[in-house]
Amino acid sequence: MSATGATIKSGSTPVVFNWDYLNLPSYVGVSNWKEFIPSNAVLGGYYAQAINKDAPHPAAARLWEEFLYSQAADGGQNLWLQGGAHPVEEAAMSANGSIDKTAAAKLPTISGTPVFLTEGQATSAANYLATNWAKAVS
Repeated sequence: MSATGATIKSGSTPVVFNWDYLNLPSYVGVSNWKEFIPSNAVLGGYYAQAINKDAPHPAAARLWEEFLYSQAADGGQNLWLQGGAHPVEEAAMSANGSIDKTAAAKLPTISGTPVFLTEGQATSAANYLATNWAKAVS
């Protein structure tokens, strides 16, 4: 059974392993919910971005990418942060003061260096979990 906001709020799902930003909508309103990132298991992941060089308006696509990675108060990086994700520019934004401090305070603290799995490692981990998870939790 997959965890949902309803199963978390009802108490039938007491523990969830998920990307931190995916948990945010699920536990809103659950006063005793705690979110943390283990220091010995900090996983990171990025979404792939691409611009088609043959697009009718490649400059517009480039401007979109610039917005997504903008550190401005109303830029994409603060929007990611407000959505519950640690933005890729978080450290730089903290250093230069452009980070939305209210949104940042709502996220779990990260200690340790994130590990970014290769495609092969991610596939291997998914296969391992598919084979062994039910045995481990039942």
